Amino acid sequence: MAHKLIKYLALIGLSLITTLSWASWDLVKESHNVKLFRSTAESDQFTSRIEAEVNVSIETLKEVIEDPNACDMWLFRCQTAHHISKTDDDHLYLYYIRDYPFPLKDRHGVLQLQTTQETNGEFVLTFQLRQSMTPEESTLIVPELFSAQIRLVRLDENRSKIYLEHQLNPGGTIPNWLKKSIHEEFPFNSVLGLIESAQSKRLEHH
Repeated sequence: MAHKLIKYLALIGLSLITTLSWASWDLVKESHNVKLFRSTAESDQFTSRIEAEVNVSIETLKEVIEDPNACDMWLFRCQTAHHISKTDDDHLYLYYIRDYPFPLKDRHGVLQLQTTQETNGEFVLTFQLRQSMTPEESTLIVPELFSAQIRLVRLDENRSKIYLEHQLNPGGTIPNWLKKSIHEEFPFNSVLGLIESAQSKRLEHH
């Protein structure tokens, strides 16, 4: 009896933790089956989450994300991007320059992209900024933080769910009137760009 009670209380506790976790996220934007959530925690001000449904396979989405030459087609405000090196089939490095709105300087950096496939078939693609690998440029700034984890979930053969957790601290002084745009429009429009690029890629295959 005591064992069953403990197990029941544990399940309640897990449910409560999950509820509290999602309670700290606000839905701030929704359009074209894309939902953007922002954290309400002050310590997590640089983090956004996105959920999206798209009529494209996870393989096509993965193909677009892994193509360095396509990065400037979907990563919002990406001026240029090119492949630097590839250590194996699951790890590659790319250099990018991102256009920031006036009066800010543009940002640049080297990103490591790692791809894993989980046992349930889902793909997880993680971008991580490598500051030490980024060359110094007097006219450009290296962000203090940039990371993105994209989870691709298969709903059926040609329908997928995209989950993105996005962290961005551009560094430097950002005017208050620009902060909302950077922390909301950058990840949201990047996902819209990814969806559009993947849909175009799908049409190429047919």
